[in-house]
Amino acid sequence: MKDFSIQGLGSISGGEFQRLTVEGMGTNHGDIIAEYLSIEGVFKSTGNVNAGEIQCEGVADFFGNLRCKKMIMEGAINLKADSKLEAEDIVGEGCINTKADINVVRIKMHGCVNAKSIHGDQIEIESKVEGYSTFKKFLHKINLSESSKASTIELIKAANIVITGVYAKEVIGHDIIIGPYCEVEKVDCTGTLKVHETAKVGTIVGATPSA
Repeated sequence: MKDFSIQGLGSISGGEFQRLTVEGMGTNHGDIIAEYLSIEGVFKSTGNVNAGEIQCEGVADFFGNLRCKKMIMEGAINLKADSKLEAEDIVGEGCINTKADINVVRIKMHGCVNAKSIHGDQIEIESKVEGYSTFKKFLHKINLSESSKASTIELIKAANIVITGVYAKEVIGHDIIIGPYCEVEKVDCTGTLKVHETAKVGTIVGATPSA
C-alpha cells in the first residue's frame, strides 16, 4: 500500500493506501481501503471506505458505508442516503449525521449526533453550546432538528449510556444517565437510572429513576 496526499483540489478513484491525506478539497469515486485517513478541509466520497484510523478536521460527505477502528473528530461527517457507520471507537467534537444506523463499541462525542439508531457498549453524547468555539456553535446551529435538539436519535441501545441535550424515541441500557435538556419518549433500564430535573422522560420500564 502507498501513501497519497490531496493538496488543494484533487480527486482519486478509490484504491488501497497506507496513508491518505486530504488538505483542501478532495473527491473520491470508488472504494477506499486505508490504514490512516486524514481530512483537513472538504472531502466527498462515493464509494465504501474501510480505514484503520480516521481523523476529520473539516467536513466529509460519504455516499457509501464507512467502517473504521478509530475515529477522531473535530468537524462534521455526513453519511448520505442509507450509508452506515461502523467503528470501534469514536471520540471528539463536531457533528455526525446519518439517516441510517451507527454501530460502535464506544462513542464519546461533544456536539451533535443525528441517526436512526446507535448500538454500542458505551455511548456518551453531550450536545450543548456552552464552551464551544465559533465553528462548533455554527455546526450546532445548522444541525438543529425539528425538536430543537442538537442531537436526534430514534433508538439508543448500549450497556452504559450518558446523554445531554439529546432527543430520543427510545433508550435501552443497563446503566443510564439522562442529563440536562434531554427529551426521551421511552426508557428501558435494567440497572441504574439517573434523570436530570430539566430532562423530559415519558415511559420508564425497569429501574426507578433517581436525580
